[in-house]
Amino acid sequence: MQALWQTLPSEGRDNPHVVAEYLIKTGRLSRFQANKILKGVVAGLILGPYQVLAPIGKGGMGTVYLARDQRNRQLVALKVLPPRRARRDPRLMSRFRREMDLCRRVKHPHLAAALEVGQISEVAFIAMEFVPGVSLYRLVSTKGALPPARAARLLAEVASAVQHIQEQGLIHRDLKPANVMVTPNDRAKLLDLGLALVQGETGGPREVVGGAGYIVGTWDYISPEQIADSCRVDVRSDVYSLGCTLYFALTGQPPFPGGKGRDKMHRQLREEPVPIRWVNPAIPDALGELVHQMMAKDPALRPKTAAEVERELRRLAGPETTLPMDVPSDAGYARAVADLEMADPIADDTDQELLEIPEPASQGISGLWLVVGVLFGLMLLIAAYVLMH
Repeated sequence: MQALWQTLPSEGRDNPHVVAEYLIKTGRLSRFQANKILKGVVAGLILGPYQVLAPIGKGGMGTVYLARDQRNRQLVALKVLPPRRARRDPRLMSRFRREMDLCRRVKHPHLAAALEVGQISEVAFIAMEFVPGVSLYRLVSTKGALPPARAARLLAEVASAVQHIQEQGLIHRDLKPANVMVTPNDRAKLLDLGLALVQGETGGPREVVGGAGYIVGTWDYISPEQIADSCRVDVRSDVYSLGCTLYFALTGQPPFPGGKGRDKMHRQLREEPVPIRWVNPAIPDALGELVHQMMAKDPALRPKTAAEVERELRRLAGPETTLPMDVPSDAGYARAVADLEMADPIADDTDQELLEIPEPASQGISGLWLVVGVLFGLMLLIAAYVLMH
């Protein structure tokens, strides 16, 4: 393999697609074989105790892989910061380490648990609980608006997680349907502390995402005050985003559908959404009124805590009924942790696209394609570049 490495063009060694193209041109791979390898390019790699199985998603702070902890055979979601990106912008490593520290602070049944954080060689990682199921975004997008009682119960569980985060001194700042997983037993799990703010931070330290002149969040679910200053918010900003998420769950659309970033920003700041019962008349008056209160432009008019929201949602949800069967027990690797969210990214000072939309995940390739030993070796050569870059 070292001899093969020496023959590669130096200017293309960091790009797996360039490497694959070179191997095709030199007759070491057919294009069909190369395409299959690139689709499952990381399958089988080892990072400490973790065997990487397949890519799940990609975002501004790293790549997420499905992996297996070889110590206990447990599936995990492994969030990795590629060293090349960290070298290109040292702030990314500072922010990734900050996320690692924040993950250690929180532990709650409706939060995806951080199992381990660490660094092996130059690769920093966070091993998270693997949450099977589908995101709330995908569930509603494919099945339609949820029954009011179910939506209230699921969002009450999210509110309980938000309350726990607040008690640990954090503001989530990116509550949205794509960050809420719905499990096969119809429980909600909140994901992703990548944009979380420690109460009292002002945006000065380099590891804090955002600051003066920059906006973090997602346009469809961001509060007006978070648009004004992403580092001067409190839990009521998360309450607003939770209200927008509840609006989506109950209607199948965000409060301000259509338009691009600037248009959505103006509407979040200045306009009221279409009354929720106009969109879905089946929503009870009391639930519609709660959504309206949660989305008040003035933070002083919203519920003061997530615990208050949770209590009211549980009251409105009533007793649980038979569990729905619309979340499969095996929803597939690609949908399990980092789901597609067709939302406009909001720029920050890192790379002008903080909230990168995850790419459709590639499935791990079958062992059939790796029968021939030389192909397996070539796959590992290409895969190493993907994980490291």
